[in-house]
Amino acid sequence: MTTSRFLSRFPNRRISPFDGMTITADVWREAHDYHLAHQRLHSLSFHGSGIVTGLEVIASDPPGPSVYVLPGIAIDPSGNMIVVPEPVLYDFGRMQENLLCLLITYEESHPQPLNGKVGDQPFFIYTGFNLEAVAGPVDSPQIEVARVDLQRGAAIRNAVDGSQPKLNEIDLRFRRELDLRAQENVAMGVAYLSRMGNTHGRGLINVARSVSQSGKARAWVDDGIALAQDLGQYTLIYLTARDRFQVDVAEVNALYRFVRNGGTLFIESCHREGGANPAADASFNDLLESLGVRVTVVGQDHFLLRDPHLFARPTAGFETQGAPSLRENGGVIVSSYDYGCLWCGERRNGPAEREAIRSAIEWGENLVQFAVARRRHHRLQHENRQPAERMGVA
Repeated sequence: MTTSRFLSRFPNRRISPFDGMTITADVWREAHDYHLAHQRLHSLSFHGSGIVTGLEVIASDPPGPSVYVLPGIAIDPSGNMIVVPEPVLYDFGRMQENLLCLLITYEESHPQPLNGKVGDQPFFIYTGFNLEAVAGPVDSPQIEVARVDLQRGAAIRNAVDGSQPKLNEIDLRFRRELDLRAQENVAMGVAYLSRMGNTHGRGLINVARSVSQSGKARAWVDDGIALAQDLGQYTLIYLTARDRFQVDVAEVNALYRFVRNGGTLFIESCHREGGANPAADASFNDLLESLGVRVTVVGQDHFLLRDPHLFARPTAGFETQGAPSLRENGGVIVSSYDYGCLWCGERRNGPAEREAIRSAIEWGENLVQFAVARRRHHRLQHENRQPAERMGVA
């Protein structure tokens, strides 16, 4: 519905009730239509048409011709609110080979009696939605939740690179998403595994401040946490040390559960206090072995180097000697750049220049975004697992 047509039909009067007034079906309808029109106008004028939250589309597990549309809310071009309360399975199985757009539409039923029995009970209008895949791209008032360039009989998979989906991968780039969600809360913890100063904690606090000021999230840091506890409240945990250390079984188990449940570990030895070859490096290698993690060098196309800030290679840190490295695997990141000290404005050869600090802070924002995305992906997988099992797919 166009704006001019919507405004031309907007009611300019409302019912003024009084004791003893006769309530007919027309009076009742006009009273409720007035509020419904205001709600639709508010939705369109303040927010617009598109996806408010959720409605992510993910492949079935194992991949096949079906996808899941996860719970969420959208506003259609007429101001109607579309609510998907639980995951919905959509099957592309009979679709021809083509570029297919998956669209969602607001629907409501004709008035009907409760339980199909006509009597003194009121009639009800039931609201809902419809999912439909059409050959695209299309110019439609319906809301696109995903598209896929599908080969007949192929399995549909989640995109390896969401910015460049390939054949048979879910493409989410054309969704119209409304920025109405509250800022995400990102809790981070710093654990010191040997006696040392708190430079690294202060550095991560500077990164958290920058993330919060950007408006992307509300981030904060608990400095000096204990590891032998439930770490589930944290999105990112920063482990740092200068000397050799030992981690007991309870701490290793806590860290293992943290990573397995979608948390991110960032590991750095302090090169300001521990020298160019800190003794803590050997202990961190032992910890990685206990966790069963083998990290590999971060490549140019890695999330850590491109979202939200683009880097051709890891930016410089505190350490200016040797050949520092940045490695990652399964949510465990190991750095020998010593970003923690640079986040406080320090480099081995003296106070850092403003550009070096800025680059390191921007990379720190990438680190936080990586942790947030990893936790979100894990949460979506967990939320989808039980509904998928009930539907006999997973």
